[in-house]
Amino acid sequence: MPRSLKNVNIEVGARIKQLRQDLKLTRDELALRVGYSANFIQEVERGRSGLSSESIRAFSTALNTSADALLFGGVGSECDFIARKLLSVPAEKRQHIMKILDAAIECTK
Repeated sequence: MPRSLKNVNIEVGARIKQLRQDLKLTRDELALRVGYSANFIQEVERGRSGLSSESIRAFSTALNTSADALLFGGVGSECDFIARKLLSVPAEKRQHIMKILDAAIECTK
């Protein structure tokens, strides 16, 4: 049985809120990035408003995530989370983190 539209809006809204908080953005700051009002951001996060394809693109760009991860969550959103964390580190330090990550992955083999 397909999920209801309301459930989808609630799930997507929760993902948007979590991504916004991960980036330490206020609703007002996100509103400026996406070109919508802070009130609209609040309605989306609460699942009271759905998103058009245009707004999905704006939110995914502003939150440094893919539309797929925004809509469906899952592994893609975990990868996006890691990517956002890496992008918050200066480029010269990212190389060190990548070496640590490579070593940690190698230990799991």
